[in-house]
Amino acid sequence: MKNLLKIVIIDDEMILRNGLKYLCNWESHGFTIAGEAANGIEGFQLVEQLRPDIVITDIVMPGMDGISLTARIKEHFPDIHIIVLSSYDNFSYAKSGFKLGIDDYLLKPELEASDLLHLLEKLRASSNPADKKSTASQFFQEVLTFYTMQESQCLEEFRERGILFQETNPYTLLVTAYKGTVPIHRILPSITNACLECFPGFPCISCITNQGYLCILLQPASGSRLPASLELYPFIEKLERQLGSTFLFARSLPFFSLEKLSQTYGEMCRLLSYGFYFPEKKVLSSGDIHKEETPFPEALFAKCLDPLQPETAYSLLCSYINEAQREAGTDVFTLKKQVENAVYTLIQALADASFPTDGINAEKVMLFKKMDLSNDCNSLKRVLDETFEALYQIVRKGTREKEDTIFNRIEDYIRLNCSQDLKLYDLARQFHLNYTYLSTVFYQNTQEHFSDYLNRTRVDKAKELLRSENASIQSIGEKCGFMNQGYFSKIFKKFTSYSPKEYQKLYHKKL
Repeated sequence: MKNLLKIVIIDDEMILRNGLKYLCNWESHGFTIAGEAANGIEGFQLVEQLRPDIVITDIVMPGMDGISLTARIKEHFPDIHIIVLSSYDNFSYAKSGFKLGIDDYLLKPELEASDLLHLLEKLRASSNPADKKSTASQFFQEVLTFYTMQESQCLEEFRERGILFQETNPYTLLVTAYKGTVPIHRILPSITNACLECFPGFPCISCITNQGYLCILLQPASGSRLPASLELYPFIEKLERQLGSTFLFARSLPFFSLEKLSQTYGEMCRLLSYGFYFPEKKVLSSGDIHKEETPFPEALFAKCLDPLQPETAYSLLCSYINEAQREAGTDVFTLKKQVENAVYTLIQALADASFPTDGINAEKVMLFKKMDLSNDCNSLKRVLDETFEALYQIVRKGTREKEDTIFNRIEDYIRLNCSQDLKLYDLARQFHLNYTYLSTVFYQNTQEHFSDYLNRTRVDKAKELLRSENASIQSIGEKCGFMNQGYFSKIFKKFTSYSPKEYQKLYHKKL
């Protein structure tokens, strides 16, 4: 498999890409389709990653056409063979391509499998076999992701490429997700230089895999030992300065056989996902995580769905995230989905209680997407804070509306029954409300205590009766809930500055 020549197909027509991929059994002819892209910009990025032997590209494509792509490939990777395809027999395009170094120009309508294979065989034969040997980084990537090779053969292949690993010394593999913008041909020399400066004499090789992982294989020099995790920090910080990016590396335990490279790479990729729980770390090892998951407290959360107290649910979710972070054994996808499901359930509980959830229902998809894209626990907590602030606003708004409605009903009840011996405790029972809560609502809405509000309502009713009836002061007072005429006169004057008798005279010539 290691002798297969890698081909990359770049064409905006998916039908043609598929046609080329399934044109023949490529492996049986000594080739492999290593990747495909739909335009020149994506195509060049793929070439940077894969370093193929041959590129088959269309001329007319969006973003970057085949001629511009050819110029860019030849500038950075002059040894890559390029075959240009076109739907039209345009000699001026072909002439431009040949000047840039394309190997041949084929017309799509006339393309035959036998012709293409013949051309590819010519390109293989015309190449110097020594020139076709992959670089150390390419070979490292192939061993990591494509196949397993015996230790002795792997050592020999690295030595032929100038990497002098020793059979008796341990290795460690460092893996990190690379999302920077520095081109690959500048990244790998920077890593080599940083290794030489920080670990002089240590054999080292690096690559970026097709999955976007930056991998570094490090072995101590004879008489030295592998650096501890903290000893890797200066090396990582140097890389961060040179490449303008931050890194969290998954670091393998020492191993003594290169036959385990592919297996170890897979383990480090899985380990790296748990970096979510370690936003401050730069190096993550298997000892940092636990095998057991942190269970979500379903039963306890079900008791936290009181729409008037969302802070209880918030506190429980924060505790769950913090516990999961301490244990670092819960799959990150599972953690995020548990939090999202809990928030969804709480929103539904608010809706069921007639709170105004239209706004957050429209935004919840975006909020859940933010949770999904959270890079670490801290960013997930920030999104949770944002979500619950929106929930708090819903509760505050809905509570005010509910309080307004309840208070209007209570006002009507007091006006109709003010002649009775009303107590706040009795009203609380009548409307199924907490006594203290009702007292607070009264003061918030009237700036008066209940007794003053009740007396004002009774006086208002007395004023109406004093204007409309020619009854005695005592009779009117009793109709309004004042059983004592002296107390009635005192309270009436407090609110009107008149005694009941004086007020009545304003509307009646005589009693």
